[in-house]
Amino acid sequence: MRHLKLRAFLKLTITSVMLVILGAANDPSEQFQGDSFKSAIENKAANLYYIHAGVKGFATQDESGKPSGMLVELMSEFEEYLQVKYGIKITSNYSGVPQNSFKTYLNKVGISSGGVFGLSNTSINPERKKKLLFSPAFLNNISVMLSNKSFPTLESMDQISSTFQSKNAYVVPSSVNHKLMIETKNKLFLEMNMIDIPSSKALAEKLAEDPNGYGYLDMYYYLEFVVNQGKPIKRHAVGDRLGDEFGIIMPLDSDWGPVMTEFLNSGFLDTPAYRQMVIDNLGKGALRMLKKEENQ
Repeated sequence: MRHLKLRAFLKLTITSVMLVILGAANDPSEQFQGDSFKSAIENKAANLYYIHAGVKGFATQDESGKPSGMLVELMSEFEEYLQVKYGIKITSNYSGVPQNSFKTYLNKVGISSGGVFGLSNTSINPERKKKLLFSPAFLNNISVMLSNKSFPTLESMDQISSTFQSKNAYVVPSSVNHKLMIETKNKLFLEMNMIDIPSSKALAEKLAEDPNGYGYLDMYYYLEFVVNQGKPIKRHAVGDRLGDEFGIIMPLDSDWGPVMTEFLNSGFLDTPAYRQMVIDNLGKGALRMLKKEENQ
């Protein structure tokens, strides 16, 4: 974070260079080979690859290849940490994936090796842990109940069967939010009419156009579609549910896991600078997603 005093002190000595790997973005099967932490310690230098899924606010690149987002800034802090504590100079290489495909993003990190990091809103779950190494969580996900703006406000979840009667519950099959909707149906609304939709983005767009549509979405999509874009979507706060946690992913064979854990557990996530990083990239509303805010 450029506001940190430490960054101001070190900016003339940090020589991390961002090399944009454009060709790799066109080949979903291409594997990346980053330097190991062991070799970085020995050589006092490392070549690292950062793969992203083009999720605005988390990690993207513009037409010139310049990366931006809170995870780009977070990795810059990580590089600075490596320089200060271990004397390691980092050369960072950013790459997107075709059509910003989240599945391709997960697969590309999984088939790579060494110093490769996946930067996106990636939920930590047991199934993914079989194929990927995760950092500690940097944000909580919050699932929010959303509907078309025409809906009356839901005052209590116990009222959902009457307030949302004859409406359409849109769900992305096999998603965390799909499971939440099934749970809500079984407990409170057996007559719920659930309709499958292919993606969270498509679901958000559907809620904006269907006056009878509602569903669960990650807080990120509420911030993007409602707060940032002003889409005609209403949030029903009584339905908010604490969801999965977001982590940075690495190949299973990576030896960077312990030092990434060391960095994230060093206290940086509790600093005003990190809070500002979240606000600058995701908006003030995203502060609810901070781990230390979870009980407030």
